[in-house]
Amino acid sequence: MRGIKYLLIISVLLILLAFVLTNFAFKRDSDEQENASETVTVSLPETEIEIENGEEEEDLDADNKWAMFLVNKQNPLPKDYDSIIETELVYEGDKNGYIDKRAAKYAKDMFAAALEDGIDLWVVSSYRTIEYQQQNFDRSVQQRMDNGMTYDDAYADTLREVAMPGESEHNAGLAMDIMSVEYTSMDDAGFEDTKAFEWLDKHAAEYGFILRYPKDKESITEIIYEPWHYRFVGIYYANEIKESGLCLEEYFAERGWTDEDGKAVKMRGPFDEEEKKPDETAVTEPTVSTEPKKTMPAVDRNEQKLTIIV
Repeated sequence: MRGIKYLLIISVLLILLAFVLTNFAFKRDSDEQENASETVTVSLPETEIEIENGEEEEDLDADNKWAMFLVNKQNPLPKDYDSIIETELVYEGDKNGYIDKRAAKYAKDMFAAALEDGIDLWVVSSYRTIEYQQQNFDRSVQQRMDNGMTYDDAYADTLREVAMPGESEHNAGLAMDIMSVEYTSMDDAGFEDTKAFEWLDKHAAEYGFILRYPKDKESITEIIYEPWHYRFVGIYYANEIKESGLCLEEYFAERGWTDEDGKAVKMRGPFDEEEKKPDETAVTEPTVSTEPKKTMPAVDRNEQKLTIIV
């Protein structure tokens, strides 16, 4: 009997030991699973952030992204643009030069730097209201008709040199026609043979400006070669475009920012739809100044941090 008693005690002890060991193993597995679950929870937000910020990595260093938008037949400006834009004087001469105030300091810097190198740049045309653009277009058509063209021919020929109202970069306040004492005629491409053009070709991109209507790109831009027409797009994109050898339409197409019809689908600018549109900032065509031309002082250039409109 005593042997059976001892056997029962040992059996009970073995059962208790097995129970303890089983619980210990189960608890350890549960802890490992819990720790693994915590690891996944911590890593998920990092993955989500990478996905959300993925598009922001593109052109991260680009300045003045607001200025990178197309203005042409396929991409006209809003009808109320004149009541939205704010301009600033950047040049004083026979005609005062105004452009979008956000690009003004870059233009002033460029003129000052050119002057230091002995190049006196002249602005012969800059910001134009849409109303003035209409007058300019109609006047150009009439001049051709006075020279013997039919209305249809005069209209079509004018379109090669003068954009329709709302389709001109001058209406956007981001373009300037720049010449110098060496050459002031727009009847041909003679300006390209001047020291002023040579300086602009070398340095304009450093200040955010591109030659907007390059040679041999007429079939794409639908505008004749204009060695005097410079457009502000920001320093980053100006250098990108110059190095690429592309015109602005080609650059947009290569980046996938336009559809098959040339309509911008990404970079639309220049104002956020939620941005307040102050009516009191409406501007009119700058008046002709009778004051002597003044040298533009150098301006400290600080990168503008503005949001891209997509």
